[in-house]
Amino acid sequence: METRLKKYDLLCHPFYQAWSEGKLTRDDLPQYAAQYYHHVAAFPTYLSALHSRLEDGALRRMVLQNLYEEEMEGTAHSDLWMRFAEGFGASDAEVRAASVCPELAQLIATFRTFAASASPAEALAAFYAYESQVPRVAHTKAQGLREMYGADSRTTSYFTLHQTADVLHSNVWRDEINKQLTADISSADATLNAAENAAKALWNALDGIEHERTNRIQ
Repeated sequence: METRLKKYDLLCHPFYQAWSEGKLTRDDLPQYAAQYYHHVAAFPTYLSALHSRLEDGALRRMVLQNLYEEEMEGTAHSDLWMRFAEGFGASDAEVRAASVCPELAQLIATFRTFAASASPAEALAAFYAYESQVPRVAHTKAQGLREMYGADSRTTSYFTLHQTADVLHSNVWRDEINKQLTADISSADATLNAAENAAKALWNALDGIEHERTNRIQ
């Protein structure tokens, strides 16, 4: 799985490379924040969809714990993301009303499908493809925002939290995937494909955002 995910290492994407090199403008960041907000806000609904169809047991409670942490523990993660958007001049209303590019819409649809109808192992693999990358990406983003874009601690709070929060989440998903595949190794190929397809959807979403950014530059 790690070999497949490496092909879609988000820190290698041109948009995030531009971020790390300080090449994004004060317009690029709120545009990105408004677009990607919709995936961040939808993530708890992916967890809820999976939770609602799992049998009673440890896995269902682990999914619920992740959902609780997203929505209820401390500040909701979507609200932390909104602080990022507001820190670069986007209002709450503007972010919520923003239309998403086709690639971002496809990302959301992909995760919703995995959560609602794929096997538990496949759904967990999709979550793992996302959350296993978040800590490294969040660290790089937070550093860039502080050092190159003058962001304060409130603006970077989403990324500060996710440098550590998703280490635990991704470890839980990895362990549960191993348990699922130990019980039914015949689902291994489908699970690997799910992880890769989720990672590809994440990469493609950045393609859409980068395309809009370069169009603005031209």
